[in-house]
Formats: sequence, structure tokens, C-alpha cells
Amino acid sequence: MTFAKYIGVQLLAYALDMSSFLLFAFLLDSQHVLANIFSKLFSGVLAFFLHRHFTFESTETSRKTQAVRYFALLTINIPISSGLLSLALAFIAPPALAKFLSDTACTAITYWISKVAIFHRKPDHTVKPADSKGQ
Repeated sequence: MTFAKYIGVQLLAYALDMSSFLLFAFLLDSQHVLANIFSKLFSGVLAFFLHRHFTFESTETSRKTQAVRYFALLTINIPISSGLLSLALAFIAPPALAKFLSDTACTAITYWISKVAIFHRKPDHTVKPADSKGQ
């Protein structure tokens, strides 16, 4: 279920990412890599809050610590994504398609790092009653 929530939030965040990418590319006179950086930062803020509260239902109390880890991951993701975008733009004419393909390449690793290193769930230490059928 967590992966399904992750994909749902990612689709929402990606809609914001792509639409802001297209807007920034227009406003920045087709500087696609710079537009990608701005759109990733913009959508990253939304994605952080949605993933923390909805996707991973994090119970870790330090939002600041999670934010630092999440945006550190974003800081790594942006140059990789932008590098892949630059490479894709050399072969693919529509910038939106090039962006989509470069972003798709980054999704799986970002999910795994988010789940393992950023949004922890504290273990449930509540004692469950013993089964009444012989235990």
C-alpha cells in the first residue's frame, strides 16, 4: 500500500513539477536545465509534506531532521536529473518528453532512499494479547 501511495503522491507532485517546468522554461527563454532545477525545488516542497504525512505516515517527531534528509536527497537528485535531461535533450526534441524520460530514470532509487533513510516509522512496541487457543 505504501508504494501505491508513493506513486499517487509522485503523480501529483510530478504534475506540479512538469507544469512549473514548462512555465519556467517559457519565462526563462527555453533554459531547460535551469527550469528543471526550479521546478524540482518547487514540487519538492509539496512532495515532502505529502510523503511525510500521507505516504509514509511518519511517526518520527523531528520534522526538521526529515526535511534536511529529504532536501539532501533532492540536492543529489536535481543534478542527476538535470544531467540526464541535458543528455536526453541531445537526442529528443520535445523538452517535456526529455524531462519525463530523465525523471522516470530517477524514480525507483528515490523511492527506496525515501523509505529507508528519510521517513522512518517507529516500531510498534505495543504488546498484543496472546491467542486464546492454547498460548
